[in-house]
Amino acid sequence: MIMQSSSMILAAALLVTGALAQEAPPAPFMDPRAEEVLKTMGHALAGTSAFAFTAEVTLDELHPSGMKIQRTGRRAMAIRRPDRIISDVEGDLGSRSAWYDGKTIAVLDKVHHTYAVLEIPSSPSSPSSIDAALDFLADDYDIVLPLADFIRADVYESLVGGAEIGLYIGLTNVGGIACHQVALANDFMEWQLWIDAEGDPLPMKIVITYTDEPGEPQFAARFLSWNLSPELPDEAFQFIPPQDARKLPASEMVARIQTPEED
Repeated sequence: MIMQSSSMILAAALLVTGALAQEAPPAPFMDPRAEEVLKTMGHALAGTSAFAFTAEVTLDELHPSGMKIQRTGRRAMAIRRPDRIISDVEGDLGSRSAWYDGKTIAVLDKVHHTYAVLEIPSSPSSPSSIDAALDFLADDYDIVLPLADFIRADVYESLVGGAEIGLYIGLTNVGGIACHQVALANDFMEWQLWIDAEGDPLPMKIVITYTDEPGEPQFAARFLSWNLSPELPDEAFQFIPPQDARKLPASEMVARIQTPEED
């Protein structure tokens, strides 16, 4: 009886252990081919002191009826490391330009002829940088700049750090260019990247699906052009307000950016 009881206890323990093992989240998996393609792209962008791109962007918004409404626009960005950004967007997503000169971010609303200037804190222990400016916008104003992952210091980590699975899909075509297609996912989103397989290993397209949001809206961007050696003097990042532009408090400009339908 003692031996039988011990066997029953052991069997029960094994069943519990098996159940716990089944409930444990799967370990992150990254296809080595996907990792290689993404790291090559990340190193190409992170190792470039200045670059510029133009992208066509689409974004789903959820209508009160439950329907998804697609917004479109064109975004142009130029950066000079370590701490300079120019951003411009036109279309349904707004008509705004922004300049980061290492100290402030100036935002110009070209439709309403208004602007605001945001002070970006820095210190000897936390010097100005593109990453610091992006983090400040996200942490203090809940603003995430579209396509910001591609301009950070560690592009690979920014794009892949939160992934629980990464797959190499194969060679596909974007605008007549052969591209490596990679798919990544975690518990709340899925994102796919298409990276040039013929020339410089640059992103040609990205699609993000927010799987934890109602209707699973998507954000997509197709990169139309890249310039890896733009001329970007200091003057390019200096904002001079137009004479007819009215200055707004930073909080009011942020509210307009966050709710463009009310503009």
